[in-house]
Amino acid sequence: MANFEAQVNGLTNLGIDGTSTDPGETELNQFLKDGVIDVTNRCISLKPQSAEDFMIESTESSSQGGLSSDGGDILHVMRESGTNDDWRECRKISVGFKDRVTDKTSLHYASAYNPAYLVNQYGAVLVFPAPSGSSGQYRIYYVNKTPVDNVSGAALTYAASTIRYFPDDKVYLVVIYAAIKSLEARMADFAIDEEDIELVQAITSNLTSLKQQYDGAFAIMAPRQQQQGARA
Repeated sequence: MANFEAQVNGLTNLGIDGTSTDPGETELNQFLKDGVIDVTNRCISLKPQSAEDFMIESTESSSQGGLSSDGGDILHVMRESGTNDDWRECRKISVGFKDRVTDKTSLHYASAYNPAYLVNQYGAVLVFPAPSGSSGQYRIYYVNKTPVDNVSGAALTYAASTIRYFPDDKVYLVVIYAAIKSLEARMADFAIDEEDIELVQAITSNLTSLKQQYDGAFAIMAPRQQQQGARA
């Protein structure tokens, strides 16, 4: 499969490479990353149940507050019951119940079989009972906000052709997003440096078509009630 740079060039005819500017490969890298986030947010906004399609699983930790979601929405927090690999889902609590979940006389007490969690002001996940040892660890599942190459696991770049923690059938939307942003960057450059009206018109036409494809894909995803409302 062609890498993302080739795919974007195919959609835009811009010839982005190691020597190009406005945009160059550095800008294209950012457009691709921004595209992953935009597609993720739009899909989940339209279909909240699709959040697990963009989910990443953390490592296991026995350190209280040792895990965070890096800004992604937390979908599940799991804690071992005291038996290795016997995972129990934690219920989310507000900070106001922080003391109650450690009080054995409270109805809100969190046991190893009915654990709880909260997210502190720094984004760290705190689990109750506090994690400990090799059979009382915890892990979290959350929406990924750090786009990476599915093959290498490295930061996403123009040289990749796949995306980890991201559904394969939505990858083409990231390419379209990057193509749109690349054309917009080139248009801005023309507005400053050149007066080639025909070329600007050609880019404008392509840009309009790509935006229609991009927005149209999400319109199709929208629940039927939203589609009917939009037509009303």
